Formats: sequence, C-alpha cells, structure tokens
Amino acid sequence: MQRESGRRRVVIFGGTFNPVHLAHTHVVNEILRLIDPDRLYVVPAAVPPHKQGRKIVSAEHRVAMLERAMKGLPVILSDVELKRGGASFTVDTVRDLRKEVPADAEIYLTMGVDAFFEFHTWRYDKMILSMAGLIVVNRPGAPHGDLPMDVMGRYLKDRIDPGYSWNEERASFVHPSLCGVVPLMGTLVSPLSSTDVRTCIEQGDRPTDMLDPEVLHYIEDKGLYR
Repeated sequence: MQRESGRRRVVIFGGTFNPVHLAHTHVVNEILRLIDPDRLYVVPAAVPPHKQGRKIVSAEHRVAMLERAMKGLPVILSDVELKRGGASFTVDTVRDLRKEVPADAEIYLTMGVDAFFEFHTWRYDKMILSMAGLIVVNRPGAPHGDLPMDVMGRYLKDRIDPGYSWNEERASFVHPSLCGVVPLMGTLVSPLSSTDVRTCIEQGDRPTDMLDPEVLHYIEDKGLYR
C-alpha cells in the first residue's frame, strides 16, 4: 500500500473474539508487517448485531483473553464499543475512533473476505466508506476465500457503488469520493474460527494448536465454553 505523503495510517481490527485465537493474532501480525500502520486498534464488540442470541462470554473475559493474546504487540485494545453498550454497529465505531486520530489520517477497517461480500447488508455501508477504507484478508475454506479480484471488483460495482475501479499502482480498488478497498494478498490466513475452538472445548479436548498458551490457561482456569 502506498502511503499518501504526510498522512498517518490507522487500522481497526474488530471482532467478537469469542475467544481470540491464533488466526486473529496472525492477521494482526500481517497488518503490522504489510500495512505498517501508525496505530492499530483491536476492538472487541459489545453485542454484534449478526450474532445476537448466540452464547458469548462476558466482555471482561474476552478483553482478558485479548490482553494475553496481544501481549508484546504494538496494538491498542479499545473499549469504544464496550463503553457504548448495546448493539455494536461499525459506523458508530469508526465515527468514535476518528475523533481520536488526526483529522487527515487514513483509516481502514479489517475484515475477512466472507464478511466483505456481506458488506452491502451492513448499516450505512456507504457512510462507513466515506470515513474508512477496507482491508480484506482471505479466509481459506470460506466462499471466495482466495480473494478473486474480478469477483471483488464486480461486487463493489454492483452492490456498493459503480464508481469503484482497480488501481494497479495503489494495489487497491479506488473511488472518486469514497475510501479505497485493499485486498491483503499474499497473506495465508488459517481457516480456524472461534466456533472451532468452542466446539473443541465442548467436546472435552484441549485446543493447544488453536490458542495462545496463556489464553488456553485462562479459559481452563475460568471454566469457559464448557
């Protein structure tokens, strides 16, 4: 990604993190390596609108696990959604975090490619893109998990706005008035999900290859997901 001269780059990585696992940590490390942000926010959701009704452990537990998983990484664990309470809508999170950074900062939201192809269903999708661009990472095993550029381009034009086009120099989809969409190519992200972790624990197994050891210890100490 080319950085516009003099502008700070801010990345937001949000999620339920129920629990945070090694694929989450890998994405954070890849963002730090490939995007080189001046600030990287990791934002646990309060009540994700698309996950209401599902069993989600308390924010206190999810934050404690994030602190252990992200220890030593140059990230900011933000409680912006937890303080706001209620359903966590991304448009509100971007609006709140934009107040914390320089007015001309480039802001990007990170999401998996499966979430990207549902972006048109998000509340105020174009308003989000007026404030922040998107960084899209692949998720093997998910539909379109290999970041197909032609399919992404058609989706942006047909479902978001016809003004989007591919810019080779910037390695991103650009728009005359909305923020860009950056496929994070070359990044191999595990298909691991939090559901996999919870299922493993529910079945009485120890997901040692899915979790940071300190996160696993915390889960077992608190008796979570059983």
